[in-house]
Amino acid sequence: MSNIKRYRGLIIALFIGVLLFGLWLKHTPFGELKGYFAQLNPLLVASAAVVYLCAYFVRSLRWRLLQSPVQKLSVGESWSFSMAGNLLNYLIPIRAGELLKSWLIKQKYHLAMAESLPIVFIDKSFDTLAILVVILVLPFLAVKLNNLLLVLLALLFMVFLLSFAIILLAALYPEKANSFLTKLFFWLPQRFQAKLESFISLFVEGLSLIKKQPVLLYKAALFTIIGVVLDGLYFYLVFRAFGILFPFLLIVLGYALINMSYAIPQPPAQLGSNEWMMIVIFSLGFGLTQNEASAIMAFAHLLTAILMLVFGALGIANAGKGALRRFLKGESFDAKST
Repeated sequence: MSNIKRYRGLIIALFIGVLLFGLWLKHTPFGELKGYFAQLNPLLVASAAVVYLCAYFVRSLRWRLLQSPVQKLSVGESWSFSMAGNLLNYLIPIRAGELLKSWLIKQKYHLAMAESLPIVFIDKSFDTLAILVVILVLPFLAVKLNNLLLVLLALLFMVFLLSFAIILLAALYPEKANSFLTKLFFWLPQRFQAKLESFISLFVEGLSLIKKQPVLLYKAALFTIIGVVLDGLYFYLVFRAFGILFPFLLIVLGYALINMSYAIPQPPAQLGSNEWMMIVIFSLGFGLTQNEASAIMAFAHLLTAILMLVFGALGIANAGKGALRRFLKGESFDAKST
């Protein structure tokens, strides 16, 4: 019974994902999808897979760059730790992968998690810059956004504003940031408050590196832009693998919106949500037929799942035998301790 309570949120999310996927299956003519799959170009599929991994590699370099003032990591370490965290995020939609990255640094370098977690937060905040790329690209596209897309854009823009507001507040007014974040978690039981206040203090202190090394942020922004372009190129190659011609900028815009939607709670492995998001954005929004949108996302979802499982598993294996099991059990999980 205790295990059910512990994983209740995950069970509910999985149920919602299965429901969404079931509804998608009900409205998807698989007879027509087989025709699309039959014309797949293997060379373009392989190219798309390489570009997809390159996009994640660039993001791991961004994290390594931002992490360098606190703890220097090798390129291999940043890649394997990142992919291990990405796999956990993929399977457990509560962003536990971000904690795993800090935990892996702690295990190898005996660095308190509270010192590396702020960097993880800053790094993930840069992903929200994609929303600015979307807004900058919109004037160059002859597309009229429907109400669903406008709501999605508004929600994602709020996530962007909140994340960067916290970073700027911590950099410019650390005491106010301490007070604000402490009040934000007023609902937690009293027994957690002392530990939380100590963690927030270290967290804000870590975020203040913006003030000390702004040049890192400019480089990180460049890595982010490269990552967004690679994301768009990956999805463009998937479109071309199906023999479907579609404007590159529209694909960049649509795929950025799909990626940004992960900031909103998702079912495990984005089960069902990816398929419907593809239809909302590319079919209802950009005029792609529902069958084309469904075929592309069904294949892309399968391809990315394979890549994530393989390279995420390699990342976890590189972290050491039993590392993931010890992390999930909460072993040595005190964020402040070394």
